[in-house]
Amino acid sequence: MRLEVTADEMFLALVSMIQVTRPALLKPAGDGFDVDVSPLLAQKDMNDDERLVLRLYGVLSAGADNPRFAFDLTSAESDRLARALALVESSRQWPADAIALNRSLRSRLQSR
Repeated sequence: MRLEVTADEMFLALVSMIQVTRPALLKPAGDGFDVDVSPLLAQKDMNDDERLVLRLYGVLSAGADNPRFAFDLTSAESDRLARALALVESSRQWPADAIALNRSLRSRLQSR
């Protein structure tokens, strides 16, 4: 599936996958956090979720100045990402705009 997303959606996708896969990769910094994927890069064996985290990180890093991203996901990756987004949304109260962004992205992932 070809997925086209905004920069905000791309960041949401990456952070959601990290939160359900390896939350320790999110490091507090200033008024937010930084993403440190070096522990994954040093790992020899990764599971499918960890590989997806690295793929999303690579897409985001390669187009850091772009307002939009387009990349391909397998059906299994689409399912993984939709599941991560749902888990993150249900984990706590979010502002209405964050919920709308999450649900819009999940809807596109599930409409293949």
